[in-house]
Amino acid sequence: MKKVNLGCGNTTPKEWINVDYAPGAFLAKIPIVNALKLTKMKWDNNIKIHNLLKPFPWPTNSIDEVYTSHTLEHFTRQEGKRFLLECYRVLKRGGVIRVVVPDLKAEINSYLSGKTHADFFVEHLMVLYPNPRNLLQKLLMPLIAFPHKCMYDSEALLAILNKIGFRASAKNPFESKIDDIRDIELEERTVNAVIVEAIK
Repeated sequence: MKKVNLGCGNTTPKEWINVDYAPGAFLAKIPIVNALKLTKMKWDNNIKIHNLLKPFPWPTNSIDEVYTSHTLEHFTRQEGKRFLLECYRVLKRGGVIRVVVPDLKAEINSYLSGKTHADFFVEHLMVLYPNPRNLLQKLLMPLIAFPHKCMYDSEALLAILNKIGFRASAKNPFESKIDDIRDIELEERTVNAVIVEAIK
């Protein structure tokens, strides 16, 4: 079975092809960087480096399962649709995709209930670059910070996937057709999140 984990970060179960394009994933390929621990996050040097905005390196109808968690929201709406179309292309007929993204409704409900103050609402959405501490950090910001470029709720994500041609449904954490879901899904990433699973 061929399974891909797109935008894996440091969640890299061995049964999956784990793919990322973050600078830290590049740096992990350099032995001296690992030896000196120059990056804050521990990156697996077996991560496959691929720009997820480009066509995927797998043939059409060749992948059994796709998992992507907290990645889609870092693309614009148009980029996200192209990403999902690529997922559809590479999946086999009957293949499964599972998408986890922050839930816009949860953020709005937090504001409406008074848990999030108005002046912190945009920060909670994570749509802006953080304030740089110095000029170097300001120049490097596009390489070290990745703000959200699109927000979703369950209805929006289901509509997009179904329009592409998937048969999509909302899921609870760890409720999945993916047998080893507990090896790849992190509980803390499912809090205030939309979880959708779809079949090609």
